[in-house]
Formats: sequence, structure tokens, C-alpha cells
Amino acid sequence: MGRKTRDSNMELLRIVAMLLVMMVHASYRALPRPDDVAVADNPLSVFLQFLTISYTVIGVDVFVMLSGWYGIRPRVVRLAELLFQLLFFGVVCMGIEYAVTGQVPSKILSNLLLLNPSNYWFVKVYLALYLFAPVLNAFADAASHRQFAWVLAGIFGFQIVYGWVFEATDWLRAGYSMPSFMALYLLARYMRLHQPWFTKLKASTDLCLYIGIGGILTLAVFVLRHYNLGGFLFFYNSPVVVLEAMFFMLFFSKLRFSSKCVNWVAASALAVYLTHSNSYLAKYYDGTILRWTAELPYLQFIIYCITLIVSVFCASILIDKVRLLLWNPIQNLFNKREK
Repeated sequence: MGRKTRDSNMELLRIVAMLLVMMVHASYRALPRPDDVAVADNPLSVFLQFLTISYTVIGVDVFVMLSGWYGIRPRVVRLAELLFQLLFFGVVCMGIEYAVTGQVPSKILSNLLLLNPSNYWFVKVYLALYLFAPVLNAFADAASHRQFAWVLAGIFGFQIVYGWVFEATDWLRAGYSMPSFMALYLLARYMRLHQPWFTKLKASTDLCLYIGIGGILTLAVFVLRHYNLGGFLFFYNSPVVVLEAMFFMLFFSKLRFSSKCVNWVAASALAVYLTHSNSYLAKYYDGTILRWTAELPYLQFIIYCITLIVSVFCASILIDKVRLLLWNPIQNLFNKREK
């Protein structure tokens, strides 16, 4: 945050990451999670669902790693802007809910203040990461290559054992936690600052590794699901998902181009999450997709889902540009006080 010039290749990655988040929500949040009966009755459909999840589940990890790649430099004005954005979209989504139902939404204050445990989990963990970032940056700047590598090995080793294989800690389970976000953040800082050997592969190799890991992940989950196992492979802290996200990000880091349009869209990428995952609106996004899967032929279902995702994405970006117009005079006041 706060970079004067933006690298369009990584801003494109930000856009793609948010689209992947929308897709994984469509395939893994909205739709029922296939069990052994579903695998036996509809193997092709289930395989395609797992294939979609395998290549899109990395969206959250990539979004966090992007912050680590550049390093979060907390400023009061940036934190205020994020809080303003949350408040703005909270009000907008409540207005949409009222327009649809004709009734005043329930739990208004709870949702605006993010007091509902299931509301915007990502935002709350990211806020904690944002506030703690100076400590992580201080370590990243002071640690030697060897020290950094050992700390990363320890963090990921602990997380794999206690937060993934055995799920022995609620505060690490599945990667929905600040420690998991810290690990991803530091991994990205390590790659950017020290450039270990695996960051120097060709872009085509990075892309092939992403595709290959996703394919292996699909096959592994499909086989294990015959025994109602394998869901843990899709956790955000799964080492397979982390590796897949890492090579996907490294591929984009080696692209070179400049685009004002890409930068303009990417600046509002978070808004897409704030609409389709809002506690008032997520039920419409998920419910529509669930209804379509029961009513439509497969190809038509895919076309409808793509149309919905693109429509929600574009609408969210445009709404956020209105938010920016409202924020600009407030930002000017912050900037005057900082001088």
C-alpha cells in the first residue's frame, strides 16, 4: 500500500486473485461439498468441481502474499481509508438488501463493526496483519538470508503439523488465522528480498509448476474423496496450496508491461470481496449459483456463472470508484495534517 508507481504485472495478479476468490466461492462455498456418494454417482461433475477448486483456491493466499511482496507500510491515512471503505460498502450492501426485501436489515451495528464472527473473516485477519506489519518488516530487514530461511522453515513446519495434518490448534486450523497470514507475508518478503533459487526459474516453468501442482491436487482429492477424505488438501495453509500460490505469483512477477487500465481496476479489487462476501449479499450470490446448478445444463450453468462473476466484479469496481470520489476530500484533510 502507498506505492507511488504500481507494477501492472502485479496489479493484474491482484485482479486475477480476486476473480479466483469469486470462483472458489462459487464452486466450494455455494455448491455442496461432494461426498463419496456424489463421487460414485457423478464422477465427471465432481472431478470438474475439484479441478476448479484446485486452480482457484490459491486466491486468498496470493492476495496476502502480494502484501508481503511489497511490504505493508502502515499509515494512519491508509488505515482510515480501509475503514472508510468497509463502512461505505457496509452501508451500500444494507441498502441493496433493503431494496430487495423491502425490510430494514437486521444486526446493522454488528455488521458495520464486523462483530459477527462469520462476517468478513478475511478483512479482520488482514487488519490484524496490517497493524502488525512493522514488526514483520523489521525482522525481514534485519535477518540474514540464513536466519530468514530457518524462521520460515520453523513457522511452516509448525503450521503443517499443528494446523494442517493434525488440526491440533483451533487458531491455526485451515489457514483462517493471523499466524497463517504472517507466514504467507514473510514467505513473500523472503522471496522478494533474498531471491532464492526457486524464484529464478523461467516464467514458463513457474506456470507449468502451478498447472502441474493443481492437477496433482485435483487427482489426490478426487481419489481421497471416495473415502470422504481429502478436504484438508484445500485448506489455505495446505503446503500444496501455498506452493501453488507461490509459483503462480512468481509467474506474474516476471511479466513486464504497463497499463493504466489494469492499475485503475486493481486499485478497487478489494471492493469485489466486500460485495459478494458481505453477510447480506453472499446469500444471493451463493443461492443463485446453487439454484442454477440444479436447474441448468452444465454448459449453460458455466456460462451463467461466468456472466454473474464478471457482472458482480465490474459493478463492485464501479461502486468503489464512487467511494473514492467521496474519500478524496477526506484524504486531503489527512494529508494536510501529516505535513
